[in-house]
Amino acid sequence: MSKAALRQERFETIEAYLLGTMGNAERIAFEQELASDEDLRAEVDAQRENTLAVELGAFTRTLGSVVEVEGRKEEDGWMRGSSWAPYLKYAAAVALIMSAALWIIGRPSANERLFAEHYVADPGLPVPMSATDDHVFQDAMVAYKLGDYAEARAKWAGLAQERPESDTLRFYIACAALGEGDATAAVPLLKGVGDDGRSVFARKARWFLFLAYVEQDAVTEALAVPLDDDATYGERVRAIKAELR
Repeated sequence: MSKAALRQERFETIEAYLLGTMGNAERIAFEQELASDEDLRAEVDAQRENTLAVELGAFTRTLGSVVEVEGRKEEDGWMRGSSWAPYLKYAAAVALIMSAALWIIGRPSANERLFAEHYVADPGLPVPMSATDDHVFQDAMVAYKLGDYAEARAKWAGLAQERPESDTLRFYIACAALGEGDATAAVPLLKGVGDDGRSVFARKARWFLFLAYVEQDAVTEALAVPLDDDATYGERVRAIKAELR
């Protein structure tokens, strides 16, 4: 395949990711590649900026045309006698300025972009296809896997009142909270599990704690998370910390 064809294929893949038209499996694979490929992240950022600029440019041209047309109508006397007609072109200009301001304000911040690029929800535990004594936990896990984070979180929270020492419950309640976008609630749970050297979830908890701090723009806390030399997460953590600094 020629270099031009490869570039076009790369462009179309990134475009599908940005437009949300990728299948779930393809998106997960692409996000895993994003996490380890700095050049690809730069390409995605550049293409995202270009897409937004094109959209804003098209809107600007549309409003510019409205201003020009209304100006001509006023000059030709087409709307003579209408007290509000002279102000149409100014209203369009104000709308243009406001749209540009909203576009700038609505752009994701650096920490939000980093979180979005690197956060992939924990896949959860296997759910046995047979009867189980812990059916509430398993029901919650099914809900979690289906993306019903609120339901999963509520059911696990009920169990955690009976078993507050359970690192499994604390970890997955935190994961459900992150899935809901509630990093504030996830942080103390993840910190507790991450500090527990006996927990099988400790390393993953520190990774999600790190991402939660990034999402909150808590730079000092994120930089202090000890994952730089971790075999699984170290490369990604170092890359993110370099951008935070």
